[in-house]
Amino acid sequence: MVGLNSGQPQGTLDLATYNWKNRLLLVFAPREEDETYQNFMEKLQGQEDEITDRDLIIFSIFESGESRLRDSSIDQHSAASLRNRFSIQPGQFIVVLVGKGGGEKLRRKSEVELKEIFSLIDSMPMRQREMRERSVFQLH
Repeated sequence: MVGLNSGQPQGTLDLATYNWKNRLLLVFAPREEDETYQNFMEKLQGQEDEITDRDLIIFSIFESGESRLRDSSIDQHSAASLRNRFSIQPGQFIVVLVGKGGGEKLRRKSEVELKEIFSLIDSMPMRQREMRERSVFQLH
């Protein structure tokens, strides 16, 4: 299980551990077999470099079945807590983008294009700075 933090109740995933390190893409769906979820995850295939370059971590959070962060399981309590925190109603497919500072930057109740997510991230001041710093680093 992931994200255990001594300051949280046992088994609770603490998203604050990712603050200032990663952007989070929380993909909520009723279950893994959900058609909208499957279509969205197919779009992510082959985008690993774009995802990594933007320090983006993808969570798959389900009402039923095993929720995941990459290859690690997220316990049911943490999944339910995340659904509650982001006000996800039963049966909904929702994508939420959380910035490095922990704030919600985007919420879509239907499929969202990766181009929109990547463009939004690329327009953020912190991302602009990251891109400048990386280009300077690559010049040296």
